[in-house]
Amino acid sequence: MNQYTTYTGTFTKRNGQSRTMTFVKGADIPQSIRGTGHAPRLSKGEEVVYDVNAKGWRVFNHNTVQGTISESKQSVSFS
Repeated sequence: MNQYTTYTGTFTKRNGQSRTMTFVKGADIPQSIRGTGHAPRLSKGEEVVYDVNAKGWRVFNHNTVQGTISESKQSVSFS
């Protein structure tokens, strides 16, 4: 388990629901963990991230952020 910068933010999903997520940005994760799978089609302002609570890849929508996104350091296991 390594230390990563994690971000916590709340945004409005496409269906109108609010979602709070703690995540590691995809670009911060080593290629060996990211793999070579194809990325989903993203709209401007969307980013593929690793949700540390759901333990999976998700899309974070920066266009609909509510409030501010906080930043911290956290040990994260990608399994």
